[in-house]
Amino acid sequence: MARRRADPGTYTFDLEPDDGDEEDVAASVSRTARPAPRRRGPGPLLIDLDLEADAPRPSAPAPPRRTAGVLRGAGLRVHELLRGRRLVAAVVLAAVALTGVVVDTVGDRSRVAALRTAPGGVLDLSGAPREVWRVEAEGRVPGGLVATSEGLVVAQHRDALLGIDVATGERRWSVDLPAATTCGPGMDLWSGVYRVEQADRVVCLTAPVGRGARDRARAVTVVDTRGQVVGTRDVAPDGSQLVPGPDGGLLRMTWVGDGPRDAAVPPSLTVDELYSGDAADAVPEGYDLRVRLEDAATGEERWERTVPFDAGTGPYQCVSWAEDGTADGVNLRGDVVTRVRERTVWVGGCGIDAWLTHDGDRLDRAGDPSTFEGFSVAALDAGGFVARRGGEGPRAPVHSDRLVSADGDRSRELGGRYLAPQSTDGSAQDVQLVRRDDVVVALDGSGDELWTARVPAIAVPVRTAQVVTVVAEDRAVHGLDLATGEELWMRDDLFEGVDTGMLTYGPYVMEGAFTDGRLAAFVVPDLGRGDVLHWFALDVATGEDLWSVRTEAEEWGAHLTVDGHLVRWSPTEIVGLSSG
Repeated sequence: MARRRADPGTYTFDLEPDDGDEEDVAASVSRTARPAPRRRGPGPLLIDLDLEADAPRPSAPAPPRRTAGVLRGAGLRVHELLRGRRLVAAVVLAAVALTGVVVDTVGDRSRVAALRTAPGGVLDLSGAPREVWRVEAEGRVPGGLVATSEGLVVAQHRDALLGIDVATGERRWSVDLPAATTCGPGMDLWSGVYRVEQADRVVCLTAPVGRGARDRARAVTVVDTRGQVVGTRDVAPDGSQLVPGPDGGLLRMTWVGDGPRDAAVPPSLTVDELYSGDAADAVPEGYDLRVRLEDAATGEERWERTVPFDAGTGPYQCVSWAEDGTADGVNLRGDVVTRVRERTVWVGGCGIDAWLTHDGDRLDRAGDPSTFEGFSVAALDAGGFVARRGGEGPRAPVHSDRLVSADGDRSRELGGRYLAPQSTDGSAQDVQLVRRDDVVVALDGSGDELWTARVPAIAVPVRTAQVVTVVAEDRAVHGLDLATGEELWMRDDLFEGVDTGMLTYGPYVMEGAFTDGRLAAFVVPDLGRGDVLHWFALDVATGEDLWSVRTEAEEWGAHLTVDGHLVRWSPTEIVGLSSG
């Protein structure tokens, strides 16, 4: 019997100065083929966010004006050469030099902009990560990472929403919230790659507490990423379930329909009876689910869809659960589970299992496995979606995944398992990688084959504009030319001495993978040594070791990127890391 997976918890963060000794994140560092990093400053900054004080608004120094400096240098040189006989040559030389600098500057800006929004993109990975700021949690109450936007992490801290500078950890703003408030869209912990959704608006929902709570209105507060409250309203109870939705929206789920006949689903059906037989036989009929996305601030409807009951989704969502986590009965109109992810929304309940776009278009189809069996839909950087049929891990059977258009109307079978890159440098490459048998196949946007490489791949940790790294079943890491499939390098010694139990899990196999376009950095837990994490950084073009570091984490957590910066989240703290 499958275990019920708890809804991802959220936590509040108590930011207090730490009078103890700070410890360096890097317990041991080894480097080759790379000069020593610049000297570190003082230890990590522990930030005290006094909600009574005015929020500081630090102004960052202006970036160096490389173009202006070269212009002045080129102008002086032209002035000197005006006295000679090679005026024309000097002007041409200056123009060429200036053009090269302008192109280089524009290219750097484009690269930085792409890395800020790319999954796993980091602005600078030239050195091992070190802690620069930390916020700590207090108590297991609603809170945690809520959203990101342009260098900002939005977190819930007790009964306040905070805008935290991801580079420095300083608080830019705070907004007081009522008690018992949950904000979203939140952080996705269950897709295999950890990320916080980008949002221009954060939606907070306050649930009434105490006697008669079900009959009282729920309060909605909408805050933009400048810390301005842009809307508040009360939502009258109507039997619907409300959750923060995408793009400043509010999702409203309502059970509809006549329900099953008593003969189809006996009222006396027990949990044991539900689990003992075939799901379709146990609950052959049920209720439909109406899903509505409305503007959280105004209540205006954006779209509405009705998801019909499906007896083949499995019986587990037809069980109601007590507060201690035990099953206490069968409920055909119980809680609806939702996941708001990048450009997708998943809803699950008794007989309900549907993947929708943020516009309400259906992405799954009849005949797909259930989400509880491993099916999922993910947004692609180049647009559209990939529907994955599950069966992850190196020993799982290879199913045929498919690409789905942005509106869900068209799809194309891939004939194998789609290899989703865990991190990229943001370069626009319309190349899809698929595993067919023991071969990696590269396809272009039309589905035509570009090249093949005989590697039994289980994951693609890093993909850049020129190189893709592939992890094989034997744990070897291969660097392949993205344009031709030629093997540029192979490392079968990278994880020697590390108990990489994580490499049996997919589709991303590693706890984290990151790139700045030049380096590939992997985070691999050592299950044989408790909570030890190993970082390995390679030159993505040559496979050469650049640096490595071993860190110890007190408890489970996740590394993710926000606006090109590394952040580590755990149930008790958020840590900002610098790797430059």
